[in-house]
Amino acid sequence: MFEIAYAASSVIDASQAYDLNDIIRVGIALVVLTSGFLAVIFILWWGVMLILSGGKDEKVKPAINSIRYAAVGLIVIILSIFVAPKVGDLLGLNVSQYVSPQVIFSTVQDLSGKFFGSKDSIDLSPNSSGGNTLPSDFSNL
Repeated sequence: MFEIAYAASSVIDASQAYDLNDIIRVGIALVVLTSGFLAVIFILWWGVMLILSGGKDEKVKPAINSIRYAAVGLIVIILSIFVAPKVGDLLGLNVSQYVSPQVIFSTVQDLSGKFFGSKDSIDLSPNSSGGNTLPSDFSNL
């Protein structure tokens, strides 16, 4: 519980003055991150419900429909990231500077790193100091 509160407080620095562009960019990134996370959770949950339905039609249909709606929602989220800057520029709003897909994806990556705690770099070499290396010939497994 305290780690979540710490992660949420580390996202926003109260001593820093934020520009309207930063607020919009972070808001869009939070919406994309939250809705994408929830769509994946719904797909997994209703996938389990589909497996547990036992082939009964009254249980299969809601599970398939929910998976379909979550997948369509995920596709709409991803498409809106690419379409929204173009529509905004066509309307003369000049929003591509803070709503471009590259900026949104980098902000989502930064926010997910702050919320879920990620390392800056991951060392996958076999001689890393992680201690979880497997033997080269797998003879003593």
